[in-house]
Amino acid sequence: MGRIFFVGLVMAVAACSASAQTRKPFPPGVVGAMQVDAGTEYVFLDRPSTVGGACKGWKAVSIQQPGRLGSGTLGVMCWKESNGRLLTATAAKVSPQIASMDLIR
Repeated sequence: MGRIFFVGLVMAVAACSASAQTRKPFPPGVVGAMQVDAGTEYVFLDRPSTVGGACKGWKAVSIQQPGRLGSGTLGVMCWKESNGRLLTATAAKVSPQIASMDLIR
């Protein structure tokens, strides 16, 4: 049983590594993307957010269908990088959850 678990773990790591290596470069103006579910993707843009509030001075996030750049909504959330960390916010508040920038690259 332990061997099966180990082999499964090795295969999962190999698959993740292969997918990370084959990721397409982002188009100009896109810093990164994160797939939320089968029908939703957050695209982190290199342009100012228009959300306001806690997002003042931060960058825009497009919430859209995967692979359909420009099809999303921009007025919901924003992002910024701080010391290699990804911070997100809405107009109301900054999210307490912090992730590595590697999550979106």
